[in-house]
Amino acid sequence: MEIIKIEIIISNTFLQSLIEKLESVGIHGYTAVEIFRGKGVKRGEQLSEGLLPTSRNTLLFTVASAEIAQKIIETIQPFLDDRGGILMTYKIDYASGLS
Repeated sequence: MEIIKIEIIISNTFLQSLIEKLESVGIHGYTAVEIFRGKGVKRGEQLSEGLLPTSRNTLLFTVASAEIAQKIIETIQPFLDDRGGILMTYKIDYASGLS
């Protein structure tokens, strides 16, 4: 079975909605890490020093079969187009301890 790693960067404001969409296509395990600092081509350096957690971004990642990964792309990309965010996928050559 081909395994795909999915990474999504999204504003904390939309994180719960993103998780609900992932669960609707069969993803029930994920890791979410709050981003405190980053630098991008479009907006330059971003520091998450705001008082509110909603002013921060989160990196959420999970693994899935290629079939589920395709469903995630079809479901999540329009959501990210509307709200902002980044979605990346990677083919995994080897994984241990996933189940």
